[in-house]
Amino acid sequence: MKKLLKSTAFVFWGVSFLTSFSAVANDDFNAWKKEFEKEALSAGIKQATLSKYLPQMELLPRVIEQDVKKPEFLQNFWDYTKARLTPEKISKGREMMAQYPTWLKRVQEQYGVDPQYLVALWGMETNYGGYLGKTKLLNSLASLAYHPRRRPYFTKELIAYFKILETEKYPPVWGSWDGGFGNFQFMPTTFVAYAIDADKNGTKSLIGSMPDSFASAANFLRSMGWKVGQPWGKQVIVPKDFDWENLHDKKQIVADWIQEGVKPLKEDFSKDEKEIVARLITPQGADGPFFLVYPNFEYLRRWNGLELYGLTTGILADTLAEKGDIPHRPENFEPIRTETIITMQEILARNGYDIGGSDGKLGPKTRAALREFQKKNSLNQDGYPNRDTLVKLNSYQKELNK
Repeated sequence: MKKLLKSTAFVFWGVSFLTSFSAVANDDFNAWKKEFEKEALSAGIKQATLSKYLPQMELLPRVIEQDVKKPEFLQNFWDYTKARLTPEKISKGREMMAQYPTWLKRVQEQYGVDPQYLVALWGMETNYGGYLGKTKLLNSLASLAYHPRRRPYFTKELIAYFKILETEKYPPVWGSWDGGFGNFQFMPTTFVAYAIDADKNGTKSLIGSMPDSFASAANFLRSMGWKVGQPWGKQVIVPKDFDWENLHDKKQIVADWIQEGVKPLKEDFSKDEKEIVARLITPQGADGPFFLVYPNFEYLRRWNGLELYGLTTGILADTLAEKGDIPHRPENFEPIRTETIITMQEILARNGYDIGGSDGKLGPKTRAALREFQKKNSLNQDGYPNRDTLVKLNSYQKELNK
């Protein structure tokens, strides 16, 4: 099962990497800078600013390689949370909550975001300021804006960074390879839209000022629609006869989920909680764990689109506030290789399923195709490549190869 078209997957990865590397090697970075200059001028950036910083821009191939590389294993809930919900991170988070009670309380009163969520996001993003990044933002953003893969997105971010260079007394210089900076790893457009000078010193600093950092993060959450006083979600138990077929994108109030047999793993639902609209997330499919997630979960994900990120941040916040426990990984769990997902996608595509491309990711189209395949073969329709599903796919592949 693990060797399904292994060589094909390896060739796919190799070609993809070489194509990306070739694009970087052959394009003219200096010519691109001239085109970017025109676009930045049209966006209102001053010529003096461009003349000062454009010559300083350097192309960083390692940044582009980092952006296009594929992980060896499919990201899974158990490994993702184990790496991030360590005893050290939890202990440090509680220290930070005790260190900044005044500002966390002040920000909570102004924006309605409970302290544990801000501290959890801080821990997830930079390990409470322990790692803010060691790449010059001018170079990382320029490299990513130059490369065609996500050029429109990073061009906007680079222009926003130039606006910061023009307007801030102490603009950020260093950050992560992907352009994020400060305690909460704001992207430049997020900084321009939501950064707050909370300590009233005339500049917005998300690196040297925790008041600015907390207020800016809370302002971002509240501006998106953060629900004051609501939790992010809760780990739950689903019944053995759960209706997987109609689960996809299903949203209903918690009381209706209860009617379908969904129960809290530990602490019961409050009266108000039962009226919150929720959806059920199954990061590892029908094998569990299971979570009902509420609107605030979606706002936590704005820092990182992964559901795993939102779940981990919510669990960390609950742990810091002593409102929940960390789920434990089963002893018999085995991670799935990215090449296995690519092979699975190829088999599905050859059998007429629309998977949106063999990229090694469990995107919406791949999960929808899996659910359709599982339904056809009388399997749990959870859209996850569990062992039974991969075994059945393997039998399909053998039939194709005859």
